[in-house]
Amino acid sequence: MSTPSQTNAGGRAPRAWLVIARREFFERVRTGWFLVTTILGPLGLLGVIVLPAWLGQTTGAAEVRVLDRSEAELGAGVAWAVDQLSADVNAEPAEAGTSEDELRARVEDGDIAGYLVVPSGALDGETVVYWGRNAADMQFVFTLREVVNMALRSARAEGAGFSRTETAALLGPASFEARHAARAGEPASGTGSFVVGYAVMFITYMAILLYAVNVLRSVVQEKTTRAVEMIVSATRSNSLMVGKIAGVGAVGLFQLAIWALLAFAMLAYQDELLAAFGIAEGGFDVPAIQPAAVAVSLGYFLLGYALYASLYAAIGAMVTSDQEAQQAQTPVVVVLVIPLACVNLVVQDPGGTIAQVLTTVPFSAPVLMPMRYLLGGAGAGDVAVSMGVLALAIACAVWLAARIYRVGILSHGKRPSLRELSRWVRR
Repeated sequence: MSTPSQTNAGGRAPRAWLVIARREFFERVRTGWFLVTTILGPLGLLGVIVLPAWLGQTTGAAEVRVLDRSEAELGAGVAWAVDQLSADVNAEPAEAGTSEDELRARVEDGDIAGYLVVPSGALDGETVVYWGRNAADMQFVFTLREVVNMALRSARAEGAGFSRTETAALLGPASFEARHAARAGEPASGTGSFVVGYAVMFITYMAILLYAVNVLRSVVQEKTTRAVEMIVSATRSNSLMVGKIAGVGAVGLFQLAIWALLAFAMLAYQDELLAAFGIAEGGFDVPAIQPAAVAVSLGYFLLGYALYASLYAAIGAMVTSDQEAQQAQTPVVVVLVIPLACVNLVVQDPGGTIAQVLTTVPFSAPVLMPMRYLLGGAGAGDVAVSMGVLALAIACAVWLAARIYRVGILSHGKRPSLRELSRWVRR
């Protein structure tokens, strides 16, 4: 027979989780860290918009010297090809008699970015070698390779009787731009679409991880200080767990909503924002961000957070210290990190079979589906199926976590074994 306190607690259970959720929400929103992180998000986006454009205007062309050992005067051809292809490189023939050691010393002293060695058999296929401190810059290396290719083709064309003017007309670069098929509105640049999709994916991943870990730490803290014993005496353990998850999740949703509104405003007025910093151009041509895309992103954050926060709550109930929590959460972290390794699979074909599978699997869907939706690879039906599967997984995770939580939250001492956990679930 239940005691009066237990009966009252049971009667208040439908409201108890709301009281706990409200306490968790206001405790976190009122902290200075919440204000700091809320401000840092828009500042980071501002840096992404302004900093690359500013650096693009202030960074000078890379100084490259060409050590020409060929008989076709390819050094002058490289300098000509640079004028045709790139303003980010300034390539000039090295002075007569300059050795490779002297050029390397100039690179080490920071006088030049690097030097290009054109061997005597370059026209016959011998390798042209670049040595410089920016050889790890893939964009620069790609540009320099195109320059060398154009110089070699120009030399071969001149050997066949073409003038340099005719060669420039034949080999001049095409005006080319990749446009991504956006969901609505005018197609945006492929780079802009990728940047926005990747940013949404990464922010969703970080938000799910950070706020789910907050649930874990809160549970461990209450358990180690024995505060949970007083709380459980006034309400059900299930209400405590659900209220904690709901309260922390509301904080994350509130913060992400602020970020989304500010990001929408910054991207919509990107040109005016750059002009305020004295930058004429240089921003990304981003795709039109529709309210539906924002709703999908926030919805997947909530669902993904609910899934992982349930698992983290169960882990917090099992352990007795922060050190044990760090070890016990490793499998969940690994599962959450796996979608990051699959980003390229979604980018390469957002509507393909692999992308469909990855965005239907509950553990990867919250991270990858917002990006796939922004890239135009998923429709309303795909989102509905994915959310349905995810909701079913959440129901299973909450059921499992609740059964572990109600026993583990009051348990102290050694961490339970798998056999003991199975006994908790069956009890």
